[in-house]
Amino acid sequence: AFGDADLMQDWSGLFAILAAVTMTLGNTLALSQSNIKRLLGYSTIAQAGYILVGLASVPANQIGASAVGAGPQGAMYYLAGYAFTNLAVFFAIIAITSRTNDDSIEGLNGLLKRSPLLAGLLVFGILSLLGMPPTVGFMAKVVVFGAAVNANLTWLAVVGVINTVIAAYYYLRVIRAIVFEDPANESTFGADKPLLAATAIAAVGAGVFGIAPFLLLDLADKALTIVPALS
Repeated sequence: AFGDADLMQDWSGLFAILAAVTMTLGNTLALSQSNIKRLLGYSTIAQAGYILVGLASVPANQIGASAVGAGPQGAMYYLAGYAFTNLAVFFAIIAITSRTNDDSIEGLNGLLKRSPLLAGLLVFGILSLLGMPPTVGFMAKVVVFGAAVNANLTWLAVVGVINTVIAAYYYLRVIRAIVFEDPANESTFGADKPLLAATAIAAVGAGVFGIAPFLLLDLADKALTIVPALS
């Protein structure tokens, strides 16, 4: 179906609109959240919008754009990379809230003093969600926004960058609570070893695939060979 150029352009336009709406809606709703789990839920909606940027940029792949700028490859890289990031963050939140019984952002106040290892893993995951180098989140955004530019969807890349700035506000608010605020309870705590190990493995993946993005990009490229219409 994607082999017809006119139909591809129609799909590209639809995905571009969906991407812009989804990014903006998710990030806007996340701004007002005081519950960390709800905030991450709306953040996930916004991330789906970033993936749609790659799908909207399918024509870039069809006209022989570079591997880094290829839309479908970018979408797959983003999806795989953010799987590691999201797992790291959600595992860390589960480990923390199971000990504190507090889902609020204020409940993370002073976490660096109470549980340094969990705090470090969570901050790293949040920085990847934000898209800070050298995490996979940074490279994922570079790939999909580059794909949009190559597909003559520069306006969509600009919307994506604006949404990244919006997201920075609520992500940095969480990091401020973890690192700079004083804890209401000074008692320290750890996490169950299996959950801590899972969090650490996911965080390592988010770091490795950010430093060496070609590992995931090569896998994405190979995966696309089984879908000839998109590769």
